[in-house]
Amino acid sequence: MIFQTFKIHLSGFILLFLLAGNTLWAQPSKYNLSRQDSARISALRIKAEQYRDKKQLKQESECFNDMAMIYWEHNYFDEAVENYQKSLAINKQLANENGIAMINSNLALIMSDKGANEQALSYFKETLKIRKLNKEKVGTISAHINIAVILNSLKRFQEAESHLLDALSIAREMNDPEQMRSCYGMLSESYERAGNAKKSIYFFNLYREFNELIESKKTEKLKKGAEQERLKRKLVQRENKLKELEILQKSYELKKKEEKLERSESEKEALLSTLSEKELRLKYIENQNELQRNEQERKDLKNKLLFRNIILFSVLVLVALIMLLFFYMQKRMSNKILNTKNRAITQKNAEIQAQKSQIEGLLSEVQEANESITGSIRYAGLIQKSLMQRELKGTELLPYFFKFHRPKEAVSGDFYWYGRCGDKVVIAAIDCTGHGVPGALLTVLANNILDSIIKQDKITDPGQILEELHLRVKAALSQKRGFNKDGMDIALCTVVPGEKKLYFAGANNPLLILQKREVDIIKGEKYGIAGYSDVFFSKMKEKHPDKKMYQTHSVNIEPGMEFYIFSDGYQDQLGGSKNKKLTSRGFYEVLKTNYLTSFDDKERQLESFYQQWKGEREQVDDVLVLGFKVI
Repeated sequence: MIFQTFKIHLSGFILLFLLAGNTLWAQPSKYNLSRQDSARISALRIKAEQYRDKKQLKQESECFNDMAMIYWEHNYFDEAVENYQKSLAINKQLANENGIAMINSNLALIMSDKGANEQALSYFKETLKIRKLNKEKVGTISAHINIAVILNSLKRFQEAESHLLDALSIAREMNDPEQMRSCYGMLSESYERAGNAKKSIYFFNLYREFNELIESKKTEKLKKGAEQERLKRKLVQRENKLKELEILQKSYELKKKEEKLERSESEKEALLSTLSEKELRLKYIENQNELQRNEQERKDLKNKLLFRNIILFSVLVLVALIMLLFFYMQKRMSNKILNTKNRAITQKNAEIQAQKSQIEGLLSEVQEANESITGSIRYAGLIQKSLMQRELKGTELLPYFFKFHRPKEAVSGDFYWYGRCGDKVVIAAIDCTGHGVPGALLTVLANNILDSIIKQDKITDPGQILEELHLRVKAALSQKRGFNKDGMDIALCTVVPGEKKLYFAGANNPLLILQKREVDIIKGEKYGIAGYSDVFFSKMKEKHPDKKMYQTHSVNIEPGMEFYIFSDGYQDQLGGSKNKKLTSRGFYEVLKTNYLTSFDDKERQLESFYQQWKGEREQVDDVLVLGFKVI
């Protein structure tokens, strides 16, 4: 049983491809059902109940499918899943394996739309199991490709490769060029996303060759069909014309004979009444002779018609022979083209092998260059550490202090700044654009500018420090003249221990205050340092003319307060059983859990939880957390 209401999606690489990426998809927003759609759903729900009462399960399941389709089209995913689940239960009761497979495919596509890729993968695997059991080769290929698309989006490239190779094996058994072309295209895409350029190029060349061959065959088929149709129409026209001529000729001759016979009969009657017996006898003989001549003429006409029929049949046979010869020549030409393509593919393979050897040589050179560059980056990391090295503990103004700093690469885009200015302590956590070498270059620039602002110019107001930093970074990077839009996010505090006061200003990053396991957040501005910050500030300035670019916030320091400033690397790390971000809320819970831990152990506790959360996964970004307490 095949339901016409199923939503059909292209198998994979365009559907989900397109969807695919290395981040989680955003779930589309719902849009309201029209009155007509709401009325249709109500009518379908009533019909489903009526069919259930009549035990007409097939029709009942079709109603649920139609309702699911309407909800799906309006992005009501939960309602669509609920109705498909009801239809699935009915199809299982009916043992309708084809219906079960198709519903599982639609459920998988809905889960993909929702961004629930693991659930989508589970449903597609159910579809694959049924297609294999029923030995549906095309359906099995489609299921393999759909699974591969989902696995690619989950970055499980080896599993995706396995499914695509299984699909390719079936397509080769079927000798189906179009299915083989689809598999080659998906394999090329999958290897490209996995970073395997050689295999991606290899399968792309195969995809291109098969695509050209298929398009060529389609063109030949269209031409052949058009020629056949033209000959057929011409033959029918000729046959109809011959038949019309034959009928007209025959009718005309018969009419003439009938008129002649009628005249003969009239003359005969007249003669019988006027002529003598002898004359009648002579006339009778003449009439008999006339009848014999007429009979002979009839026979001649019949023979003539027979001859025409033979000629017509001969023409038809000749046309058929010409068509057969034409088809034979077309087939020979197709075989010749196919042989040429095969030789071209063989030649391409030889060229690819030669290119492979050349690429392997180049790869060796690249590896040597990479080792040299890696060594340089490591050395740059040592230089960066020496520039950023500051004594953070044991000062008389701020004795309780810790940092947790874990760069993603040898050099980091996150750094901290710590220094004294009289009886004040200035501390900042800075997150520069990007990570690695680009981010590290910005850290050196920002570090030197902060030294100049605070140590040389003696500026300690956080808002004023950030504004000066913004202007000097833009000037250093020539952002007014060029297209460079690099910048940084920062949280900066000025602590005055003698007055029990703390002053804070932030650009995108907040200050977190923890007291008695209660979290209080002071947010920074919603734009960073340099980059596009002027655009955002100018829009805000229109609404609030008196607003400063970076606002300074004041905090009265109370006993038991702990202060934290940080970059976004810790909370953005993927991990846990569901491979999701820790999120800001999760990060705050970690800090609350370690509230009573001594400052000497806080760094170790943060690092321990971070490693446990991340597991064997790749680090997402540079990580920086600074914590301190004022006594």
